Amino acid sequence: MDQKKVFQYASTANIDANLYHDILAHEDKVEKICIVILIVLIYVFRGWIGYWLNFGVAIPSGIDMTPINVSGNPIQTDYTNDEKVRKTFTYKSLINDHKMEIIPQAHYVLPGVAVAYNHDFLFISEFFDSAALYDLGTSWGKLADKETFKKYIKVYSQKVEMTGSRRLNWTWKPDTPFDGYYINSHISHSHLIPANKNIMSALLKIKVWDKVEIEGELVDMKYKKPGHPFPIEYHTSLSRTDIDSSSRGSGACETVYVTKVRIGNVVYK
Repeated sequence: MDQKKVFQYASTANIDANLYHDILAHEDKVEKICIVILIVLIYVFRGWIGYWLNFGVAIPSGIDMTPINVSGNPIQTDYTNDEKVRKTFTYKSLINDHKMEIIPQAHYVLPGVAVAYNHDFLFISEFFDSAALYDLGTSWGKLADKETFKKYIKVYSQKVEMTGSRRLNWTWKPDTPFDGYYINSHISHSHLIPANKNIMSALLKIKVWDKVEIEGELVDMKYKKPGHPFPIEYHTSLSRTDIDSSSRGSGACETVYVTKVRIGNVVYK
């Protein structure tokens, strides 16, 4: 029986019923596929989902209308050996159960302009990455001027996942009015350890060219890895003029335990 004869013997109601059944079957199939895709996406990105659920909202602690002094230098007050011992404490990561010893070296206030940041760490190590969840590049002095910086300097923050290296790279044009020493001593790369979830949430609000002020302590870190006979140590830089691994730090970056963040006039603790 050909198609024309089929429709001759079929009622309109039967045809509508069959079409409706086919539509429902198709919609049910599409719905099942969408559910499967959603489950897969949630599984794959479960870490990031939890990350943003934990740190998605920053609650301001106050307002400070005093202008951030981005033309000045960071303020560092070194601790005595007794103060270092007294201030040493055990820090628990905000993202997992890893713990490490924090040894403060100096009180530190870093005012400047945010020129780069990085918190997209796909692979989290047992030690350093578990604590220092955020990298911030800042500039100050004559390099705090947005247009000047954009005209003469290129900068970017990166983490090499294979090695764990976290770096801020910058280059400048030959016609820049500043010499290399001035540039290197007025840009910093800070590995930031948030004191609490609200501090981390505030760091995630920072945008490039924001005027910011980071306050806390320059710290060394010590971590006892299971199966290793000796603790793993990481030392912070204590100078703005060192630029390579020959510095006191494990590299030239500052590691800061952050207890206060200011973005513009808004303060977070």
